[in-house]
Amino acid sequence: MTELSVYTDGASRGNPGPSAISYAMYDFTGQLIEKGAKCIGKHTNSEAEYEALLWATEKVRERTCDHLKLFSDSEFMVRQINGEYKASNERMKKYLAMTLANKKLFTTFKVRHVPRDNPRIQLVDQLANEALDRECPR
Repeated sequence: MTELSVYTDGASRGNPGPSAISYAMYDFTGQLIEKGAKCIGKHTNSEAEYEALLWATEKVRERTCDHLKLFSDSEFMVRQINGEYKASNERMKKYLAMTLANKKLFTTFKVRHVPRDNPRIQLVDQLANEALDRECPR
């Protein structure tokens, strides 16, 4: 598979608070080929969004992929990655730097914002919330 699309979500109950991340990976035909969710401890919502994207990128790197399209409902994160917003605090700068370093590992690396009503975003939102309910200490 040389082209994959991945939808990600990070969720935090509190800001910061217990957080979970999720992803859903699709092949070039649109077939769901992998999904996952896990707790990541105490984070802000923005940190959880980046953690989800970074984890998804790690999962993609376990496969053969030259062209990666990432989708998130976090307009803030997407705009930072695409250079429209600046990362202001040190933690966000580190997350952005890690993401931009990963970008260099692919021939094509695109990050796009999609609205919350997108069915694939709804799936990763559900996965993250289920992980929060099931696994994350409060």
